[in-house]
Amino acid sequence: MESPDAVSEGELEVMYFTSLSEFMNYLDNQVKTLEDNVNLIEKNIAQLEPRLAGFQSLLGVIKKLVGRENILLTPAIEITGLKIVIDPNPIDEYDTLKESLDAMKDKLTVLRKVRELIRALVTTAKLDVPVLVQMRAGVPVKVLIGVSR
Repeated sequence: MESPDAVSEGELEVMYFTSLSEFMNYLDNQVKTLEDNVNLIEKNIAQLEPRLAGFQSLLGVIKKLVGRENILLTPAIEITGLKIVIDPNPIDEYDTLKESLDAMKDKLTVLRKVRELIRALVTTAKLDVPVLVQMRAGVPVKVLIGVSR
């Protein structure tokens, strides 16, 4: 099996596969990897929640004592669009994990739907022709079946 070639341009990526079956195997691997990562992040969030609750209680007391709602607790540095947080507090950590988890779950839902569609094509069409797939942020947005390579 030939490994897919990737050519990136901005947000879009183009990948070539020797067949629909190879593309389906690629999707299977992507779904499995994403499922494993989602499970890991969910465990990390569960372990973080007790620390988060304690920190939020402490933060509530500090806000009352200081008399201000907005208190900068963790300094962040932004360099060319990259935010760097040194020694993050549990809220920073939780927010980052939760935001990423939600995005990963959305991507997983889409990849599963695409995989089922490709699986249906593989089982009914039984084509062994090259496939070009255009992806945006790791999600297939266009599949060209029977392309020249």
